[in-house]
Amino acid sequence: MADTVTIDQLNDSATTKAMNDFIEFYLPRLRKNNLEILSMYKVDYYLADINHFIFENRSFTPEELRDEVRKECGEDLKHVISVINPDYYDNGNLVAGSWETWYEKKFEKVPVRD
Repeated sequence: MADTVTIDQLNDSATTKAMNDFIEFYLPRLRKNNLEILSMYKVDYYLADINHFIFENRSFTPEELRDEVRKECGEDLKHVISVINPDYYDNGNLVAGSWETWYEKKFEKVPVRD
C-alpha cells in the first residue's frame, strides 16, 4: 500500500492536481449552496475570499474561472485543503477517491436531529 501524505507534502505538479480536483468539486457545490460539511472546518475567512473572487468574475467561462481561481486564490485554496487535511497519495490523488466521495462519507457521519 502506498504511503499517504498531506497537501503540504506534495510536489508542485501533485499540488496543482490536488487543487484542480478541489476546484472541480467546489464550484458546482457553491452554485448549489451545498457545502455544509466545509463549515465544520475553520476556513470561513478563506472561503469568503475565494467566493468573493468567484462572484466578482461570474462572466468568465467555466474553464477560465477554474484557471483564474487557481491562479488568484491558490494560497487560500491550499490553506483550505490543508485545514481540511484529507489524505493524498504522492501523485495528488485523494485517498478517498474523489472529493465527492470524501464529502459523502463526512455527510453520512453527521448526526440526524429529530
